[in-house]
Amino acid sequence: MIRVLLFAFSCLSLPVAACNFSDVEFAADFEGGRLDSCELTDNGEYILSFLPEDKPINPSPWYYFSVTSKNELELKIVLSFDGYSPRYLPKMSRDKKHWTPIPFDTDKRGMIIALESSKQPLFVSAQPPILNEQYKKWLKEKQSEFDIDLFTIGKSTENRVIDAFTLSRPSNSEWVVFVGRQHPPEVTGAVAMFSFLEEFLKQTASEKQFLSRFNVLVVPNINPDGVANGHWRHSLGHKDLNRDWNDFSQPETASVKTFLDTISDKGGKIVFGMDFHSTHGNVFYTIPSSEPLAPSELVVDWLEELQEKTKGIFKVLDKPGTSPGKGVFKQFIADTYNVHGVTYEVGDNEPNEKTRYVARKAANALIPALLSVPPEGFDIKHTATEGSKNNE
Repeated sequence: MIRVLLFAFSCLSLPVAACNFSDVEFAADFEGGRLDSCELTDNGEYILSFLPEDKPINPSPWYYFSVTSKNELELKIVLSFDGYSPRYLPKMSRDKKHWTPIPFDTDKRGMIIALESSKQPLFVSAQPPILNEQYKKWLKEKQSEFDIDLFTIGKSTENRVIDAFTLSRPSNSEWVVFVGRQHPPEVTGAVAMFSFLEEFLKQTASEKQFLSRFNVLVVPNINPDGVANGHWRHSLGHKDLNRDWNDFSQPETASVKTFLDTISDKGGKIVFGMDFHSTHGNVFYTIPSSEPLAPSELVVDWLEELQEKTKGIFKVLDKPGTSPGKGVFKQFIADTYNVHGVTYEVGDNEPNEKTRYVARKAANALIPALLSVPPEGFDIKHTATEGSKNNE
């Protein structure tokens, strides 16, 4: 007989319930936890199932759970993802700080791992989690180091604070915008964003020329509900936030749009926008230079300089394309402000050291690229042609 334990993973509250067997417990009763059902088969395998919060969905199967047992046991576990292919390779930790890869195999049911459990909880996750509290801690640290104006730009569906900060002077009219964590599991993109911003803050603090001209808006964690509830892709409002930059049906995107509208209403100009993500490999999704954006070659020049700075360790992959009508952030920036938007994607399994290195170089290259454009250079001066399409 197969023993099955089911519980509903509620998007409305934390913590969630646990799966209790006679000598083993699996739990996800912590922020970011994800586990939907458990089975114990006749041959002693535990099958743990993980379900997406919504369908249809762009599958990014997230899992994060703990296992404990009354005695030391060797467990064979199957991680099942509702028929979807696993995207993230499993990691384990005893302290939620230091994570090591878990050897795995796959079959038609999902991913198979072996664990040694004990009374001390062993945590298993798709990626080393970067949770909401880590953003708040990072922001407070940067507030003490740099002259950033930390504020609440809005609140999420579940009434979580959406933190943001600006570097601004009333005399500046040009704004650069950075947004992160639209998709909860995309942790490597978060690693890149932290390092990018740290370098960006250091460079602009020491070289005053940039902040004497440009203002900066940063929203590092726009989907705190999805992060807290262990979502695969969506906000608590059942929406992929990187498909909501047309409709602004969600409070998270609407709060950013309201702030940007205020800038425009006061005569300001958005001159560049970038959001950080993760995908299967490193790539920059850009807008073709043939589109009616100003200046046409800004991103091409920036990425060429980044390639020069990272030669031998990193291959810059630029994929120009348009996504009209899909509501993605970079297209919103391009269509609304007639300037370049970029989606900065980091490979799911990139080592953090490399990701941080490249992100620092990307910040170093972007600052002079933006400064090289005269204010009038952010006005349209050329004609559009049809661009290719891409999906972020």
